Amino acid sequence: MRFPFKPLVAALAFTGTTTVTTAAPLFDSVTTFITHLTSPPNAAQHLDLTTPSTDPTGLNTLSSLSSSAKSVLQKNSAYLLLINATPFTLRKTGGHSYQMPVWDNSFPETVNPGQSVRVKIEAKTHRDDAGEMRYLLDIGEHGGGNGGGEIEFQYRGRNGPKLQVEWKSLAALGLPEGSIRVLDWHQENNVPFVLGAAPSAGNSSTTGQTSRPGTKFDPAKELVASPGLPTTGWMKQAYSRMHCLTLREMSLPGTHNSGMSLLTGGTALVKARPESVQCHASHMTVGKQLEAGARWFDIRPVIAGGKWATGHYTFFDGIKLPSGLDKIPGLGDLAKEIGKIGGGDKEKVLDGWQGGNGQLIADIVREVNDFTDKYPGELVIINLSHGLNTDTFSGNPKARLTQQEWENLMTELLAVKNRATHITMENIDLTYQRLSNLLPPSDPSKPNDLSRKSSVLFVVDDITTDNQHVNLSKFSKEGFFFRGQLAIFDSYANTNNLNNMITDQFSKLSTHRTKADDDMFLLSWTLTQPVETMITGSIVKYGEDANRALGEKLWANGAMSAQRFPNVVSVDALDEDGEVAGLVAGISWWLARECPAL
Repeated sequence: MRFPFKPLVAALAFTGTTTVTTAAPLFDSVTTFITHLTSPPNAAQHLDLTTPSTDPTGLNTLSSLSSSAKSVLQKNSAYLLLINATPFTLRKTGGHSYQMPVWDNSFPETVNPGQSVRVKIEAKTHRDDAGEMRYLLDIGEHGGGNGGGEIEFQYRGRNGPKLQVEWKSLAALGLPEGSIRVLDWHQENNVPFVLGAAPSAGNSSTTGQTSRPGTKFDPAKELVASPGLPTTGWMKQAYSRMHCLTLREMSLPGTHNSGMSLLTGGTALVKARPESVQCHASHMTVGKQLEAGARWFDIRPVIAGGKWATGHYTFFDGIKLPSGLDKIPGLGDLAKEIGKIGGGDKEKVLDGWQGGNGQLIADIVREVNDFTDKYPGELVIINLSHGLNTDTFSGNPKARLTQQEWENLMTELLAVKNRATHITMENIDLTYQRLSNLLPPSDPSKPNDLSRKSSVLFVVDDITTDNQHVNLSKFSKEGFFFRGQLAIFDSYANTNNLNNMITDQFSKLSTHRTKADDDMFLLSWTLTQPVETMITGSIVKYGEDANRALGEKLWANGAMSAQRFPNVVSVDALDEDGEVAGLVAGISWWLARECPAL
């Protein structure tokens, strides 16, 4: 078998950070190399599921069978992850199904407040497969005499598989009665659906800050659902619920390597296989990520061809491939190409900086301005780190931006409108600022008004070529803040194993967040690709695998509490449907302390 060179040159150990990789054997033998090449390790799979084959529907395996035999053996299968983040009980009121091997008995009779359940769904793949199951949100006397309303989960084989929710006699924000919301189908994996409402919605007679005396619960104004949450303006929708919360008390959806949704340049090796550094945001630009609900952005600025862009680079001090490749049938040409890259040493490749450039900073500025103009009342935090001048870094493993280059970048970023220039107190701790302070009022004469402007905070977290922290003195009143003003624990797991990543991140969460006013915590829900899977894998696939487990593990009973939850959840491969944003935004809605009425 002859292996093309182009996919192989992507054997790059990019960890998602600008790091230095020292010389080491990439594979311990030619046999191991060939094994990884022809049968690469599976990307991290869901914890509770059997690792799916490369042909999950079985079409190839069953290709020789008759059409009737195929229809009997093939199945559409997934798990509805139903999260009840409301103070009300969901009660099953009935349903039926046709040609659904697993449906009727899979749904529980009740889903209690704060509970998440995983409902198995299985159909035969016929066009007329169908199922319905209704649930009543039992709001009782809290609805002012209205005992609640029903939603119906529906499966449809036609043009499917399709799982959807019909709002029969219940409404939520952005979801009127009679509307239907189609959920993204994930074969053999989780399909999350969240219902959220403030805990005090279940109170009718208590006193104090969280009381609701004499009021009734209005689902159309106080119930949120995701997917279905208006992600473009979710903070504005939640402002009356969150206005008194500090950054330490709320939770924001975020993206990792936010600008790397496309490749605009880079080294020759990366251009050969852009999947090795791009697609952190699943082809979604920063503007699209904002629309999908992300509010925390990991931007890594680089100078490339004299222009500012985002970048993803790693320094390699000689990665080695096993000797003898030129003697393997079909790999002679590959060995010659490797020899060219390695400067004549066909065992050693990837010397120096390797990586690529993503979105141009100018384009990100334009997208942020478009978003904040169109959607007032949204907080945007942009973390700037890992600065690098790719025009001059040469073979220097400690290459960084100079102070002057950082000032040039910040000058360009002054074009961002709605920067947090109203926060001028020197050395202020941003994490203790309430949302009402972070979002300036639309009318300064009415500081307590619900109408707020959007606000963009730039946090600079880097050192210069002189090994000094970036000096922000010239920009201290322009919406730029140093990382010391944002007390946040941020430590990724550095593993490609989903189990290990989850254990690492939840262990760190338990250690560093024991009460609601502890330092902020960034949950790095990201997997690091090992070198061998760079040959055939992609970052976006790892991100999608991790995201399928996010809702189940984050909302598992006991995983979070009012004292322990992440303030930022940073992911790769953010989805456009709002699944991740809803899972994270629901934390602020359900677990955070409640604010007095405005």
